[in-house]
Amino acid sequence: MNTAPRALRVIDTGIRSGRENVAFDQALIEAHAAGRVPDTLRFLRFRPCALIGLHQILSHEVRLDFCRRHGIEVGRRITGGGGLYLDEGQMGWELVLDRRALGTTDLGEIAARLCSAAAQGLRALGVAAQFRPRNDIEVDGRKVSGTGGFIDGNTLFYQGTLLVDFDATRMIEALKVPAEKLAKHDLDDARRRVVTLRELLGRLPSFDEVQAALLEGFRAALGVELQRGVISDTEEALAARLHATEFGTDAFVASLDAPETDDTLVSTTLTRRGGTLRADIRLEGPKRERLREVLITGDFFMTPPRALYDLEAALRGQHVAQAGAQVDAFFARSACDAVGLSARDFRDLVESALSQMSLEAAGRRLRAHWRGPGPEVAPTLVFLHDALGCARLWRDIPERLVTASGCGALVYDRWGSGDSEALAPPYSGRYLLDEALEALPQVIAQTRIRDAVLIGHSDGAAIALAYAGQHPDRVRGVVALAPHLYREARTLREIEAQIVDFRDGDLAARLRRYHGAKTEMLFARLVETWTAGAPGEGWALEPYLRRVRCPVLALQGEDDEFFSQAQLKALGALLPGRLQAQRLPRCGHYLQHQARKPVLGAITAFLQALGEPASATRRLA
Repeated sequence: MNTAPRALRVIDTGIRSGRENVAFDQALIEAHAAGRVPDTLRFLRFRPCALIGLHQILSHEVRLDFCRRHGIEVGRRITGGGGLYLDEGQMGWELVLDRRALGTTDLGEIAARLCSAAAQGLRALGVAAQFRPRNDIEVDGRKVSGTGGFIDGNTLFYQGTLLVDFDATRMIEALKVPAEKLAKHDLDDARRRVVTLRELLGRLPSFDEVQAALLEGFRAALGVELQRGVISDTEEALAARLHATEFGTDAFVASLDAPETDDTLVSTTLTRRGGTLRADIRLEGPKRERLREVLITGDFFMTPPRALYDLEAALRGQHVAQAGAQVDAFFARSACDAVGLSARDFRDLVESALSQMSLEAAGRRLRAHWRGPGPEVAPTLVFLHDALGCARLWRDIPERLVTASGCGALVYDRWGSGDSEALAPPYSGRYLLDEALEALPQVIAQTRIRDAVLIGHSDGAAIALAYAGQHPDRVRGVVALAPHLYREARTLREIEAQIVDFRDGDLAARLRRYHGAKTEMLFARLVETWTAGAPGEGWALEPYLRRVRCPVLALQGEDDEFFSQAQLKALGALLPGRLQAQRLPRCGHYLQHQARKPVLGAITAFLQALGEPASATRRLA
């Protein structure tokens, strides 16, 4: 019996452009599948480039103007996941193997094994590297390497990038920070979440030294015999052809774009353990009962990559009522896998998009989603977003609270936001009261909500409180996140900074991923209404707040860049005996994302104290 370890060819393709490296990835895969090259470990480096994941929308992820001005190439990978900024200070590694070589075809298990092998090698350099699911290598909670891959036929492709020396500021400049992270606090935090070998070691290790450490990790963990090899003419010729005809083309890089909302389009975004998923579905037919086009995008990994396109094709032409069953049938007959995601997640995504509701409030068309039990069964959590927010930006918080409380949830885009109808000037200076006294009552009436808990952020908190005062018998409780009653000097300073960022930075582009063509009008309303008053001027909310009779939980970040603790004190004076106020350390205005766990915990405890709904209350896992 032959017990010799498997041989693994090791090659180094040096520094290439991002698109050239992607083309070589595909050439290596195709040559391996054809039996022209053996199992291979490749080292690679990059000229400055921004590479997005296979399933991502280009305009949502990259600051294209910045990259163009600074000579940063933009490309699209053949693997899923999120956007990356790469340059000469980073080193890539990738494995192309027979899929049976690791004894499993489960991509999650493969990620754990290969990342653990790479981490073992890095520990030989003197850094405490560890694998962290779903696909990262970290040192003390800071990311030093990200990875991803897929299986295509009998070929496993898995790759990682290692931060040897890295300019985190340039990464933030080239890639778009999500719109829920608008504050400088979060940009600073983004820098802190990554770490380089140079910082960890206190010196700049040579690439040869790093390669040697990784090779030893793979050799020991995988039980392979490493053999230095050469790049074949076959690989180079195939890579050149693929670059010229596909992966080096602008058409491939810009192949995904989000459609603008109209009456035939329904959409949703779901956040799951395996990543963020978005579905945009175009309907057709007299009653819009059939799926004409389906687009599924996001930050996730699927293997083989073409399975996602096959799923979209399988759904085209299906009846709305059968779409969920078609998703199940597709996964039952298809040999595909998504790291951290299940067929149920994709079915939930499609069914959530198809269940998007259209409402009419104050003469405007609004879009909404329902989560959990209906209003006839349990109380309803009504989510009200901030001035530049939308339903998508709550992420999975509504679902978490539905699970924890047993309540239902209504999540909707207010006028001018997300998938709802665009704003139209002139912009009302009393828009908060218009929302609270005109639009929200009609939304609640149309959805037949009888027992509401209002959860609002910033503007949404003000709207929730005013509604609760106008209709005290309809509200069980209010959760006010970063609430405000009036302008402060710091408010106007931050809005001025946003004006500059919208004009000269990437704020406009980041907001367009959520609001599309409505972005300019939404921002114009914010600027016009908020800068029309001086510090200390309010929104005439006080008469309504004095009539609030339900319990109120107010949460504010200690580092809130827009509003100070004075807002909570003003609320306390208006809500004697009814206000529970809490300030959360180390977070700013977007506390539901910056202090996610304590915020969810505080809201869950508040909901429990309000009384048991029809179904048993459960703690958050």
